[in-house]
Amino acid sequence: MKARINPHNSLLYLFGLLFLSGSVVLTFRTGFGASPADTLTVIVSLLTGWSKGVSAFLITATIILFLTVYFRKPVFLILFAQIIVFSLLIDFWDLLVFANYRPEGLEGIVPLVVSVLLMPLGCAFLIRSTYPAGVFDELMFFTAKVTRLRHNVARTLNESLIVLLALALSLSTGNGLGAVDWGTLVYALTLGTFIKWYIQTYDWIIERRKQRHEHS
Repeated sequence: MKARINPHNSLLYLFGLLFLSGSVVLTFRTGFGASPADTLTVIVSLLTGWSKGVSAFLITATIILFLTVYFRKPVFLILFAQIIVFSLLIDFWDLLVFANYRPEGLEGIVPLVVSVLLMPLGCAFLIRSTYPAGVFDELMFFTAKVTRLRHNVARTLNESLIVLLALALSLSTGNGLGAVDWGTLVYALTLGTFIKWYIQTYDWIIERRKQRHEHS
């Protein structure tokens, strides 16, 4: 999809980054396990002592370099601008906004539900902005192309592999299951489906607005 630079798409992109980064940090607060991609961020942060924003940057930078080399398209390097902003936003939410937010027990259901709903919404906004999609969205497109799986299935496959890597690192370093718990499964099973539903809903709303405009 060719990027169309305008105020509407810029707002979509901004809200996409805000929703996505905020929901990522909420996964750290649930107590029921982080989202699949963020299980790796947690263990990398724990092992290196770096902030979660810096750890997320390291992981996504590796993915960008892989996509760039595989497709031989330097255009993917543009995503570095996005992940710099995204990593800063993660630390903004984690170290400032939600620094003292530590729900206990069943209170963690609230951040779990909010993040399950906001994370795919952020991804959908990034995709429909026509600007460069999120790094894990680009990885989803790559996997779907290579395996010929549907996008939501490709997303689930990617996140399952990331969880396995996070588990391997956590167990091999004496950190147990790390940030992997039953909530991780909830994210893995719902994220791809919700992204698809949000995109379809957004497209339906836009189409309805066009029809009303044409008849007015």
